[in-house]
Amino acid sequence: MKEQLQTPEQPEGLSRKTYQASQNFIHRKIADSDVLISVGSNIANFNGYIELNGSAADLWEKLQTPSRPDELEQLLETKYGISHETAAEHVLDFLKELQEHDMVVVK
Repeated sequence: MKEQLQTPEQPEGLSRKTYQASQNFIHRKIADSDVLISVGSNIANFNGYIELNGSAADLWEKLQTPSRPDELEQLLETKYGISHETAAEHVLDFLKELQEHDMVVVK
């Protein structure tokens, strides 16, 4: 069993929480780009779209169902062959960014 990376920004309880993509954003492939588009009543709060790189698109798709950070880390480790520490850092940054823009529901 892998030890959960703890950083100053990552509270002890983070690994026990689940995260799910907000229904206010949809993922679409436009040409060769993965983008998140604001939909519904959220358009007034966020007009535009966000372009995702490949790993962010993979994480967003995983977040369509409730997921824990360790599950997201495992996805990156397996698919991209990166270290646990690197995966944990990327997941933490991604979840933080999503939370700042109300793009994820935390349970």
